[in-house]
Amino acid sequence: MKLRAAAFLVLSSCTASWAFQPSPSLLLLLTRPSTTMYADTVAAADAAQTTISTTPDMTAFSNGYKTVFNEISCALAEPTVGALPLDLVGTYYKCGPAMFSAGSILPPKNSLVKPKQPPVPDGTDPSRTVKHPFEGDGAVLAITFHGDKTAQVEDANANAPVVDTIGKATVRFKFVRTNAFTNERKKGKKLYTGMESTRAMENAIGNDIHLPFFRHHLMPGLNKLRKNTSNTRTVYFGKKLLSLWSGGLPYKLDSLALSTEGRSQLGGVVKKEESSLGGKAVIDAKQNRILFYGIDEDSTSSQLNLYEFNAKFQSIKENDGVVQVKLPGLAMIHDFAVTENYAVFVQPLVKVNGMQYMLSKEPGKTVALEGSSMVHLVSRAGSKSAGALNSFQIPFDGFDDANLQFINAYEEEEGTVVFDAIRSDERSKGTANLQWPWASSLSDYKSLSTKKSLWRYKVHPQKGFVSKDCLTDDQVYFGVINGANSGSVHRYVYAAAGALGSEVAPPQGIVKYDLESNTQESWYPESHEFCGEPMYAQRQGETSSEDGGYILSTLFNGRDETSELVVLRANDLSQGPIARIPIGIAVPHGNHGCFASGEESNWTYEEIERRAKLADKMETRGSMWNEVKSDFSGLGLRFDDMEEYFGDLM
Repeated sequence: MKLRAAAFLVLSSCTASWAFQPSPSLLLLLTRPSTTMYADTVAAADAAQTTISTTPDMTAFSNGYKTVFNEISCALAEPTVGALPLDLVGTYYKCGPAMFSAGSILPPKNSLVKPKQPPVPDGTDPSRTVKHPFEGDGAVLAITFHGDKTAQVEDANANAPVVDTIGKATVRFKFVRTNAFTNERKKGKKLYTGMESTRAMENAIGNDIHLPFFRHHLMPGLNKLRKNTSNTRTVYFGKKLLSLWSGGLPYKLDSLALSTEGRSQLGGVVKKEESSLGGKAVIDAKQNRILFYGIDEDSTSSQLNLYEFNAKFQSIKENDGVVQVKLPGLAMIHDFAVTENYAVFVQPLVKVNGMQYMLSKEPGKTVALEGSSMVHLVSRAGSKSAGALNSFQIPFDGFDDANLQFINAYEEEEGTVVFDAIRSDERSKGTANLQWPWASSLSDYKSLSTKKSLWRYKVHPQKGFVSKDCLTDDQVYFGVINGANSGSVHRYVYAAAGALGSEVAPPQGIVKYDLESNTQESWYPESHEFCGEPMYAQRQGETSSEDGGYILSTLFNGRDETSELVVLRANDLSQGPIARIPIGIAVPHGNHGCFASGEESNWTYEEIERRAKLADKMETRGSMWNEVKSDFSGLGLRFDDMEEYFGDLM
């Protein structure tokens, strides 16, 4: 039975509004319930169907945590349902963990080091199985929508006919060749176990699915305790494609073939190769700039490094595009947002066990949340007060503001900073069951995933306090907006949503929230099908409407173990997909992606195929780009490359 959610439901409030107002007694004040802003009643439009809550098929969902053994270099796909709109032009990228048993892809035949054990099915060898899905090696999916474009005769191979790509798409899927991936690939076993004791602990938000609060080992630098899986987010900007992970440098990928070019120090702006960058980059659409951040963590004080680049991916001139500020204590920050003048961060305050920090630096043993969080407004490098830091305490209402997933931020005329985020309530999580395939029943999933809902925060710098409102109690994940509004006021939020309303359930459908009219519209697939992060794709030539484009999402069919890319109209979400494109493999449940719109990212099938063949040939010959640094013109080995070449002797 198809689940078709009612269009234009009135948003319902999930809790009261909170505000921290400084006073002589520093009281935490509970203000009015949010019913004046978001109605508690649910009213469907006359023509809409009634929302149906159906228990998700969790056996099907758990099949989405299986290793991908076969990559896709280049394949042409066409819809099996519907038709691709010709004004959908550009490339969709998505990143996520896709290898759950270490060393499951054999190295090139001429590799100096050969694995002693062949790849194995997931779950058959516990010594090779990761303890948490987030520890899986990252892979990137790319789908190029060609619109009505075909290759020119002079661009095509003279011995082959021009491939008709009108209304079709070109698919690629490749693992990121990180150093850790390469090491384990050549050894055929798991080499990085620094997070396993933490993953075995019953820590509600620390081991949350899909994005845990504990994302890396606390030992800084390049070492075998901190495994950079490059599995969290892809970002395309300035004709460059990067794959990010919180706790290490991003990896630079070829935009066409997805071949790995190596770790990137962002053109040398990040001075030390052992530096740690966050798993998020934010594009300021109005100024056409991109911002990254990194945290130099320490138990007593941390340093935040904020990097800003122009449209050519060059540091902006003001302050060389870099600001650095000191933050109190151990700053465990995994996300941020930008406004016209600020970068916005939320730092949960943590208690650090000094002895464990000295001896093990295992986050599960070392860190405990204290219940309070700070929001930091950091003035951007191009602003008049570059590097200035304004911090405000977020009122505590019974659970932490840790591990927020930022959606967007903007400034109001009077100076108030507004940001929307998905907030996790760790109180809802039960006893963890950290064994593959992790979530084969709804009760197992509830023991692994926190309650997540959509919240709006307002920072009032002049008045000196923060307020927050729950916008909806729906279980939501991976919130996004139309990227053209990034850093500016937005009306619509799109998110993946569970099928059981406010009850904890895995991401399955797609929901659109209209924050102006306080209504929502959604679409849900079959109980054995699961959508990932929705991604807004601008319609070619359409710039005036905030919802005039398309929503793209991977859809995993856990019954058949296949995946599709579904295309929906952003302004008519409840009608469901207007096209379904088979990907050709089962793509595991992923994390974050992006959409690169326009002709710049609309390469022909022939261009992609040639680049893919070249990349495969280079890897077969052992000339892997990730054995040298992509930002360095010479050749050489880094410290952590020694394990790859001389591991058997060390």
